Amino acid sequence: MSANPGHRLVRLSVLAGSALALTMVGLLATAPASAAPARADLVVTASVDPTEVPDTGGSSTLTVGLHNAGTNASGNVTLVVSLAAGSWFGDGVSVPPSWQCALVTPAATCTHAPLAAGATAVPLRIPFGVGAGTVGDQVVVSATATGGRESSTANNTGQASLRYIPGTVDVRFTSEPRDHELIDGEVFGLHSVVSNDGTSPSGDLTVTVPLPAGTVRHGESHEGWACGYGDDLAGGQPGWRCTHAPLRPGENSSLLGITATISGADPGDVLDLTATLSTTSTETTLDNNTLRTRATVLQSATVRGIVWVDSDRDNVRDAGEPGAPPGDEGIYQIVVGGQGFTAVATVNPDGTYTAQVRPGTYRSEFYVRDPYSFITSPDSDLVYYLNETGGRNKYGYSGSVTLAGGEEAVIDAGVVSKYLS
Repeated sequence: MSANPGHRLVRLSVLAGSALALTMVGLLATAPASAAPARADLVVTASVDPTEVPDTGGSSTLTVGLHNAGTNASGNVTLVVSLAAGSWFGDGVSVPPSWQCALVTPAATCTHAPLAAGATAVPLRIPFGVGAGTVGDQVVVSATATGGRESSTANNTGQASLRYIPGTVDVRFTSEPRDHELIDGEVFGLHSVVSNDGTSPSGDLTVTVPLPAGTVRHGESHEGWACGYGDDLAGGQPGWRCTHAPLRPGENSSLLGITATISGADPGDVLDLTATLSTTSTETTLDNNTLRTRATVLQSATVRGIVWVDSDRDNVRDAGEPGAPPGDEGIYQIVVGGQGFTAVATVNPDGTYTAQVRPGTYRSEFYVRDPYSFITSPDSDLVYYLNETGGRNKYGYSGSVTLAGGEEAVIDAGVVSKYLS
């Protein structure tokens, strides 16, 4: 009988006394072969985010994962991250404490302590940049781990790729259009930063703002911008021309502010202050390259009056009693305010004052200084005053008046001087 390879032939004899009584032949199983040795099995994965980059170049972040799928701990692990030609490691790498890395373009070497069976290392996230390329081409990055004897090395390398896509430029104003109702003499303007929402750097930026008729130049705030004002800087019209260096994708410029004062416009006029943005590179859209602020001109109302001096101290305004002088020793300031609008009055040498205001409800607030103090008088329109303010100013205010465009209110205040007239 032929023997099975996994068994061995055994002959068994049984004796009865001195004579051979029975002989038996059978098969017994052989001992099992030795099992495969317990070893580590390092598995490396790699991914990038984002997965696309403009053809002008850009950046991404490589994430490397490391897992021991084997039945035994690994040795010390060395991980080599390799970049393609023309690529470089970026700033802002944050290496977990369990790793030690030396990032030297074009390859990085990172080390990790032995990884137990079934354990996973903290992922490595490494930013990197790539130069310009051809649309459709791919840039491959890879990571390869070694860590002693393994059951397999087929999965010790992870790869990921970036694909070049057409770059875009889209510069825009970040502010929204605004509308105002203002009177002659008020200031309105444009205030915005410029952003590049594209995937490629922009060219140089230019903003032009024509000065509308019925206004005069007030000013500009332009740190980071180079601005000029002239008779032909805004498309051949009087206005502003401001320039700025190129913006990277997602970058914002510094704040640009252009302001004008309404001067000589008629009630009912509509004044548009409009900024137009351009760049030397081709843009995907021009729909967001203008910004407008509109002022509709209202007919103003007038608040006027006098701060008069009660020379004979009888609390009555007599004919011929003078007005207090303006200045640091007299009428320091008169403010007419209310409903979100405040005007600082013009004070004349004879103590009279005038303020132009929008239609609305207002009161006059008076500030006088030594040697003058407010008085209570039927000829004074103050409803409150305080002569002991703890400082140099004496303060008082009138009741409120409501005015339509073209209307006028007269509000007076009486004072005395500590010096006899």
